Amino acid sequence: MAKSKSKNSKRDKDLYTQLRSKGVRKGAADQISKAASGLDSGKKKAERSVSKAADDLKSLAGELESRLNQARGKAASKTAAATKSDRSAAGKKAAATRKRAASKRSATAKKAAASRKTASRPKRAAASARSTATKAGASARSTATKTRATAGSTARKASSTRAGSGTKANRSSAAAKKAAATRTGSGTKANRSATAKKAAATRKRNAAKRSAAAKKAASTRASS
Repeated sequence: MAKSKSKNSKRDKDLYTQLRSKGVRKGAADQISKAASGLDSGKKKAERSVSKAADDLKSLAGELESRLNQARGKAASKTAAATKSDRSAAGKKAAATRKRAASKRSATAKKAAASRKTASRPKRAAASARSTATKAGASARSTATKTRATAGSTARKASSTRAGSGTKANRSSAAAKKAAATRTGSGTKANRSATAKKAAATRKRNAAKRSAAAKKAASTRASS
């Protein structure tokens, strides 16, 4: 019991407690604390032990630092990759948004064009109707003008026909007079009879011509 107490008295309790609190195993913490307690007495063995322990701890700390840096580098790489991926996704999303907006604008423009086309149809129909009415009016006026011209021409022809009939009647009268003179001069009954018949036939023809001309003129006036 006294021997165990003497061994414990050679250990640096504060260093032992600190090492244990840092996660160092009991055996290693005991050896380091004992070696550190011998530094005060100037023992070379204790100095070498403590130096070796310090080097081991430094090496371990360096290894831990290296691994920590590697882990940080990987985390940074992952963060950069994630950032790049996020940027790519954001770019794709923005492109899709622009495409949808362009499609909407195109659809709106097509709809507006269709509405304008539909609205312009009644206007075109009205313009076509006005044009048709104008053409019909012009055609009617032209037809009326032609009809009036035809009626005037027919009336002039009828008047000329009546004048010609009057001239023929005068000629017939002269022929009748001549025939009467001939009858008087010849004194023969047969000549007088033949002449009278001829004059009557002439008068009948002239009367028929005058009647036909009058009917034609009346029909022309009725048509106009």
